[in-house]
Amino acid sequence: MIYDYIIVGGGIGGVASYILLKSIGKNVLLFEKLDYLGGCAGTFEKDGYLYNVGASTLVGLKDNMPLNILLKIAQKDKKELPVKPIDPSIIVFVKDKVIKRYKDKQKAFEEINKSFYHKNNKILWDKIYKTADINWENLYKLIPFNPNDKIDIVKKFFLNCGYFCKNGLKLVFSAKDVIKSYVPDISKDYIDFLNSQILMTSQGYWDEVSFSIASMGLTYPNLDNYYVFGGINQILEIMVKDEKNIKRKDKVIKISKDKDIFKVLSKSGEYYSKKVLLNKTIWDFCEILDNQLKDSICEKNIKKYNKIWSSATLYFNVKDDKNILNEHHYQIIHEKNPYTGSYSFFLSVSDKDDNIMNKDGFRSITISTHCKIDLWENLTAEEYKEKKEMLKDFILEKLYEKLPFFKNLEIKNIMVGTPRTFKRYTERYKGTVGGIPLLMEYTMLNYPSGITPINGLYIVGDSVFPGQGFPGVILGVFNIISLIERDFSEIFYKYIF
Repeated sequence: MIYDYIIVGGGIGGVASYILLKSIGKNVLLFEKLDYLGGCAGTFEKDGYLYNVGASTLVGLKDNMPLNILLKIAQKDKKELPVKPIDPSIIVFVKDKVIKRYKDKQKAFEEINKSFYHKNNKILWDKIYKTADINWENLYKLIPFNPNDKIDIVKKFFLNCGYFCKNGLKLVFSAKDVIKSYVPDISKDYIDFLNSQILMTSQGYWDEVSFSIASMGLTYPNLDNYYVFGGINQILEIMVKDEKNIKRKDKVIKISKDKDIFKVLSKSGEYYSKKVLLNKTIWDFCEILDNQLKDSICEKNIKKYNKIWSSATLYFNVKDDKNILNEHHYQIIHEKNPYTGSYSFFLSVSDKDDNIMNKDGFRSITISTHCKIDLWENLTAEEYKEKKEMLKDFILEKLYEKLPFFKNLEIKNIMVGTPRTFKRYTERYKGTVGGIPLLMEYTMLNYPSGITPINGLYIVGDSVFPGQGFPGVILGVFNIISLIERDFSEIFYKYIF
């Protein structure tokens, strides 16, 4: 059998591609080397306990948001999803300040202004909210967008002249420049708070990303945020339940091409398709290609897009009989972590009523933080072991400082993840997590495309336009499918307008 498409990788991008291609009648086969879907947004099992791989916030179930559109195309009712609205979505700790990130914009602003009062705060945050709203309103107007097609870029500019006229300068100036024009004497604590929110969603700091991009990250908590019972990957599992053409625990070893047909060699055998979608990154997709298909594009991307992050994580279980942990997400800002190069970490707590994530009265905890990859390279086995222990001690010390009640809770099964861990399980380049940073030097005309130099081979995921998370990756899949399958546009626009 020759498939229309073979998809390699069952992350958000791979599963979304599978659903969309099937919606237009394509014969599709998907390979996932692990036994769970989701990749960096997955949920794994260890010794009978479940843990979310990373930060487990979920947005995108409202109206025209990408995840909701995908559910409609998959003909899944979002009311059947095992989710629970959460508000506030995050509790942020900065020095002696505690900021609750509420959904309601006025309420959220009052929390921020209470901790970081400034006479111009209201004007600034009105601009942040308005900029984010304009971006979401224009979400689909750039699709299909190919940053490598200069003629298409010119057309898109004229078709979206209104948006660029309103928002153009906010794409040119950094978040730091715009924010300091309103709050010139901004305090260090305020900067740390803003940077923790911006970095979490854009993989860059306020002086590296545009004000337009930063506004999306700063207003992320104002979207509908949800907790997912059974783990974050349940969203994907439900959408492809009982699909026979999803091959789990089947690793693809090599991809070659004979004339117009791709041969995909996996652990279970040889498979053939007209086109291939790789849910891999722009830095490492060449590794899976046969020598005849190899291209220098990956090496070029490694040199060009070299400001990348990985993650460090702590996974453990906590006995919380009195339900002291009454929120789902906490962000703790601290001095520089010498083992990660980051200044904050994100704590995700399983819901007290989640009978799948919890076991024997213990709740599941994931702590994740950005991590500089070079800090974990060239270590001996003994050095690596010692550094993991020091990383664990540093994070737990900061956790106990801000949430001292943790000291009185029983904790067990502590596991430490590093860039090496993510490299081993995800096979992403150097263990990259979070995709490509949305830095000013990388975005718009300089943004990597999912169109590869190899005819019929495409990339989806968080390292191509427009970026990370459920909204970004799904939007990117909408974009790539629109570019390569004209039939999809009819279905797509039926649901977004």
